[in-house]
Amino acid sequence: MFKELARVSEAKLCFEHEILTLFICVDYESGGSQVVGGYDKETHTRVGTACGCEFIRRILQFFRVNDLSEIKGKYVYVLTEKEGLNGDILGLQTLKLDGEVKTFLFNDLFKEFYE
Repeated sequence: MFKELARVSEAKLCFEHEILTLFICVDYESGGSQVVGGYDKETHTRVGTACGCEFIRRILQFFRVNDLSEIKGKYVYVLTEKEGLNGDILGLQTLKLDGEVKTFLFNDLFKEFYE
């Protein structure tokens, strides 16, 4: 697993193509940007799930905020399967300077709901 330092440039919960969507845009210190979240662009289907709601709750908890807009400007490590922007995003990790290091691996959440 690789980690890349990034700054949250935007965070929003929106309704796109009739799909409730959470977007967290990050700008990497090494250059480039990527989106954490989104929806399945191939199917454009919307199926409300408890897992999706829990994902939003855990993002708020991870960043220690009550409002999604409060995460703009925060720094995180983005955890990926491959070095650079080519790998899928596996999760997020807080920086040590923010206190206790917290890791949110997305698959851990998905396993709770789908296995």
